[in-house]
Amino acid sequence: MNTKLLFTLICVAVSFLSFAQKKELQTITENDLRAHLEFVASDNLQGRDFFTDVPGLEITADYLKAQCEKMGLKPGVEGYFQKFEMEAVTPDPDRTVLSLKDGNGNITYETKDIFSLGGPAKSETISGDVVFAGYGWYNEDTKYNDTKDLDLKGKIVLVMTRTLEQTKDGSEPDMDTEMKKMSRALMGGAKALVLVNDPMNPNTEYIESIRKYATGGSLQLKGAKSGLVIPIRLIFGTEELGNKILESSGKTLAGLQKEISESESPKSFAISNLTTEVNLVKSNETIEGKNVIAVVEGSDPELKNECVVFSAHYDHLGVDGEGGIYNGADDNGTGTVALLEIAEAFQSMKKKPKRSIVFAWVTGEEKGLLGSDYYSQNPVFSMENTLVDINLDMVGRSAEKEPVQVEGDEKSLAGPNGLYIVSGKQSTELMNISDDVCEDLGLVPSDELTQAFLTRSDYYHFYKNGVPILGLSTGLHEDYHEISDELDKIDYHKMKRVTQYAFSVAYKLANQRKRLVVDKPVN
Repeated sequence: MNTKLLFTLICVAVSFLSFAQKKELQTITENDLRAHLEFVASDNLQGRDFFTDVPGLEITADYLKAQCEKMGLKPGVEGYFQKFEMEAVTPDPDRTVLSLKDGNGNITYETKDIFSLGGPAKSETISGDVVFAGYGWYNEDTKYNDTKDLDLKGKIVLVMTRTLEQTKDGSEPDMDTEMKKMSRALMGGAKALVLVNDPMNPNTEYIESIRKYATGGSLQLKGAKSGLVIPIRLIFGTEELGNKILESSGKTLAGLQKEISESESPKSFAISNLTTEVNLVKSNETIEGKNVIAVVEGSDPELKNECVVFSAHYDHLGVDGEGGIYNGADDNGTGTVALLEIAEAFQSMKKKPKRSIVFAWVTGEEKGLLGSDYYSQNPVFSMENTLVDINLDMVGRSAEKEPVQVEGDEKSLAGPNGLYIVSGKQSTELMNISDDVCEDLGLVPSDELTQAFLTRSDYYHFYKNGVPILGLSTGLHEDYHEISDELDKIDYHKMKRVTQYAFSVAYKLANQRKRLVVDKPVN
């Protein structure tokens, strides 16, 4: 074969692939994305979570299965459902109680209006003498120290939200600060930290806003090793509880906070003749989870044994204590329905890609990346034969303009053309392909969320197994994990472009003869 003819054949092949790719891209439409999302993110599904009155999570799984069957996708596992068992631990608020006892052991006050974060799977009782430690704070610059000369060992420590500095500038409380207080109490040997709203707190609902996460329970894969349980409990209570604890001292939270503010010095002390007993009661049960797995089988007799995986979690947060529904239109209704459109685009091809394409709608992401963890241990194609995981999580929002700079995990919503791509950069070739596709579609890629988010979505379980990843997101916004994450805020045009990006990258990877080179593997 002469050189001129070979060059002509190569050009024809490249032109054909380019034409086919553009043709399939046209099957990804805003109308289809909208139609799917209006079902998945509707009130009728009650937030796609476990334990809701309406089994919205099950209904979503059935919907995804029905769409796979309608498209003619091959089941990745029997019946499309990859089932697995999880152990659920749920606080029992009706039997959880805090009691105050005087020096003679008599109960002087009881309340069920408390809740805790974390702790072991089993019920437990914590008791001890009580100390008041102001804000429970230490300032390295000013050397202000609420716990100086205070014996915390074996004690129940009462502290207020925020810090002296936050009180001065009127800023709202934040969980990072409160967790630092718990760490400091832990180092002092305390059994528990009881956190109550400080009277000057501008956000009087702060503790209530945490309750929805703390009382929803936790899940883990059945048989999985339990994580390290730190030997201290963080217990949230009311301002009334704080004043009841202080009552025998003749002090009040408001009075003590005023003294601290005026003197700019701690007013901590041990409370005499008072012990606290906390019964934290939990229920345990085994529940079933379902990943939905479908496959477009590759056309090459050898390369079809390798695959590109698309993943997206279809679960969300359910309902709050007042009946509000976390519809999760962006998180992660958008990623869920984007995978449907990508699957339809690949399935509509007359000649399928050389390599297989796996679609994994995973569950339990909001409970700790559980579905993707299970899939990574039980993959349809081995991790060694998985070229890349392209994960879509929150891909449907845009700000009016691109952010100037992103720091940590702050609200980071991308502008009309921005796309955050979380990647371990294991493959220079993959990143070059990604950049080329972004340029073709007019998208501006950014890796500014990689450091903060590398372990926070389902791609992590592929990354830790040495599989290159592309974690796609249009960024965080004020509606993240709020009931305001609704359909009317979705940018369907932006969502379509991100979906087309994902399809295009996978199309190139699945069709090239040589396997993707991983030149910077994870150690």
